Amino acid sequence: MSEASLTDAEARERDLIAEIDSLSNQLCQAVDGQFEFHVHTDSDEIALQKMAQLNNFVLDSVRRTIRDLKASRDELESRVQERTQRLNLVLTATNDGVWEWDIDSGQLTLSQRWSDMLGLPHDGGRRGLDDWLALIHEDDRADVQRSLYQHLDGLTASVAVEYRIRDARGAWRMVLCRGLCQRNERGVAIRMAGTQTDTTEQRLGDPMTLLPNGAYLELLLQECLVRSPLPPLALVKFQLLNVASLFDGIAVDDAVGALRRLVQRMRQQLPPRVALIALPEHTFAMVFETGEVARLDEALEPLEALLSQPVEIDGQQVWLSHVSGVAVLDPAEPVSVDEWRHQSRLALANARLSDVGSRRYYSESLRQWERQNSRAEQLIRGALATNGVRCFVQPIVDSSTGEVRGFEALMRLYDPTEGIVAPANFIEVAERSGLIAPLWEMLMEQALPLLRDDIVRERFGGDFLLSVNLSTRQLMDPGLLDDMIAASRRHGVPHTRLQIEVTETSVLSDPIKAFRSLDRIREAGISVALDDFGSGYSSLAQLTSMPMDTVKIDRELVMNVTSLPRKRHVLSAVVALCQRLDYGIVVEGVEERETLEILHDWGATDIQGYIYSRPLPLDRLVQDFRPPKPYLAGLSPVSRARGTSLPAP
Repeated sequence: MSEASLTDAEARERDLIAEIDSLSNQLCQAVDGQFEFHVHTDSDEIALQKMAQLNNFVLDSVRRTIRDLKASRDELESRVQERTQRLNLVLTATNDGVWEWDIDSGQLTLSQRWSDMLGLPHDGGRRGLDDWLALIHEDDRADVQRSLYQHLDGLTASVAVEYRIRDARGAWRMVLCRGLCQRNERGVAIRMAGTQTDTTEQRLGDPMTLLPNGAYLELLLQECLVRSPLPPLALVKFQLLNVASLFDGIAVDDAVGALRRLVQRMRQQLPPRVALIALPEHTFAMVFETGEVARLDEALEPLEALLSQPVEIDGQQVWLSHVSGVAVLDPAEPVSVDEWRHQSRLALANARLSDVGSRRYYSESLRQWERQNSRAEQLIRGALATNGVRCFVQPIVDSSTGEVRGFEALMRLYDPTEGIVAPANFIEVAERSGLIAPLWEMLMEQALPLLRDDIVRERFGGDFLLSVNLSTRQLMDPGLLDDMIAASRRHGVPHTRLQIEVTETSVLSDPIKAFRSLDRIREAGISVALDDFGSGYSSLAQLTSMPMDTVKIDRELVMNVTSLPRKRHVLSAVVALCQRLDYGIVVEGVEERETLEILHDWGATDIQGYIYSRPLPLDRLVQDFRPPKPYLAGLSPVSRARGTSLPAP
């Protein structure tokens, strides 16, 4: 080959190497992540031009891929951001804080909201699991640990536990914790994460009054009892007695609004640091740091003064009735929370049996009263279970003719240990507990056959009335009349031979409802008698307004009437007034001939008392009682061996 040819070949090779080097240098940009360029060559070599073109095709593909990836990334980031915003919105709306527990390190990461919920400094939100558990109420701590580790061990599908946790102010918050584990491909837990929801308002608040509720009171009492040294404390319970009836007929929203305004005014009458706590049945609780009665009186007087004033409800002025019970805690003799609350309940229950506005303090005598009530209730339940209700009857006699006008059915209970138990030992408890109704039904099942007994009818005639007592609870029962008529039909006796006896106290508990019930009973042909008139406080106004047929004058007005002129004047005036109002009159508790003579002179001839007969067991009535002869003035009483009937002249 000629020298010239070698020189041309070498030159061409050098140019080719230079172009390849140029292409390589251009492609180095891609190594640095730069793809926005084009590969070019000045060579006429077809192979180099083809290589440059192929590289440009690859670069175009890479650029498109990068653009697609960037668009996908932007879309993904947008979705993540949107979902994050949604999650934050949900967590904000639900007041949820977020927590994450790294299993290996044992560290918790807490969100800003988790810390804010408790008023704690955020500090980056990292702390140990024990730091979290230390904030939880000691009675709830074991449940929280158990819930976490049961889920960690795979025994439960998730964490869901509610507990009390202390906030930065030292107060307790109620929270609900939920969580789930993240596990690797081998099922090993890597981390656990979840939310904490503040449920304080739902769990510790009363939705009706917007006051703290009974669960809050429990926490408050527990906090009080762990203080050292223990100060003198008093738990006061305050009950509004007539709220339900005042709101009768008022729209629900109006009633709730009125009640909330009322309790807010009540709260303002208390010292700022004394919480007003809402309990069931319109009862409120307060804890005072004093055991002195004088200081308690001073603290409660503004509240009682408020309730002595009328409250406007739905445009009407109404008055509220209240009672209160107080349990003073002696620092030298601390008690449990349950016992403290029980003492306050006893004091309040005793106050309800007294006058409106009464305040009762717990004492050991109340404990004895509770035991007696408990014994009475057990006695009643035992009698109901063993048919231990016994019917006794006492005749009502027309002294002028000797005719039996009626029999009052009286309830007694039989106890295997105590024998026959008098009503004074169980009637009050039966009425308060609601057990009076089944007792009364058992009594009626025994008493009603008296009206169709052939021997009784032959001895005493077929026109006498059977008189039965009604409690307040029974009088307010809308089904009472239907029950009486049904029982009479079942025994084949006319219900018109029944007479019910009600006390003034039972009527005054709800006069409108009671009068409506008495009107229906009288319209059905059943007589109504006002019982125990003259015992304690009796209103003469009831004699002019109450739907009734007969007034039964209590033995309190009759006792010692022969030796006390003033008492005789009162009894005479009551008898005369009832006669002018055209009421039937039955005088109870007559035991002496002299009393009978006085009453006979006044024209009060229907007598119920020991002078004729004590209450007799139903199965002894015919054997032990015979109708007396008509009363004749001037006869001296003689022995009444058979029963207590007066002798023949």
